[in-house]
Amino acid sequence: LLDPQAAAAAVGPRTRAVLPVHLFGLTAAPPPVTVPVIEDAAQAIGAGPPRGLAATLSFFPTKNLGALGDGGALVTGDAALAERVRALRQYGWSAKYRVDVDLGRNSRLDELQAAILSAKLPGLDRDNQRRREIARAFDRGIRNPQVRLLAGRHASDDVTHLYVLRSTRRDALRAHLAARGIDSDVHYPMPDHWQPAWREAAPPSLPATESAAGEILSLPCHPALTDEEVARVIDAVCAFD
Repeated sequence: LLDPQAAAAAVGPRTRAVLPVHLFGLTAAPPPVTVPVIEDAAQAIGAGPPRGLAATLSFFPTKNLGALGDGGALVTGDAALAERVRALRQYGWSAKYRVDVDLGRNSRLDELQAAILSAKLPGLDRDNQRRREIARAFDRGIRNPQVRLLAGRHASDDVTHLYVLRSTRRDALRAHLAARGIDSDVHYPMPDHWQPAWREAAPPSLPATESAAGEILSLPCHPALTDEEVARVIDAVCAFD
C-alpha cells in the first residue's frame, strides 16, 4: 500500500491529486497533503466511508459487490463535485441535450445492473465478514518458511477482496497448488511502469514494486468457500517444499 509519509514528501507544485489504492481490500492510510485525495476503492467496497475528496468503486463481476457486467460508482461528500460527475457521466449535460461540461461521456449504469446490485447489496457485509474469516484461517494455519504473509489483514476495515501471499519461489508454489487441483493467480504480474504502452525509454527504478510483482500469489478467497476447502488450501501451502 501507499506509504503516506513518502507520498506527502513527493508532492510538488505540479501535483494535482494523490490517488491511494486500497489494494486487495486493505485500506491505505490517507497521506497528510493539501491537494485532493481520490481513493481507488475498487477492491475495498464495504471497508468504510471515503476519507478523501472522493472514492471510486468497481462493480465488475469478480469484485466483492459484483454485477453481471461492467459498472462502477463514485462517492463523495462534496456537493459540487457530485454535480459535476453526474454531468460527466451523461455527455456533460446540465439539462437534456444541453452540454455545459466538457469531456462528458456515456458512463451510466444500466437499470439491469443496478437492479442486480441492489439485490446483492444487503449481503455485502455478511460476505465481507466471511472473507475475513477465511483470511484469518489462512493467517493462522499457513506455516511455511518459503511463504511470507502480508501485514495489515487484521484491521477491522479489511474486506479481503484477495488473499495474497509472497514467495521467492512463486511459480513453483503455483505449480504445486495446481497439481493438487487448487487454482491461484497473480495480481498483478507486470508493474505499471513496465507496461509497453507507458514505458519510457529509461523507466524509473521501483525496486519494491518490482520485487513484489515477482513474488505475489493470490489464493482462493471468496464467500462460497467451505471450511473443508479452506483447510485443503492451507494443507497444500504448508506442504510446499
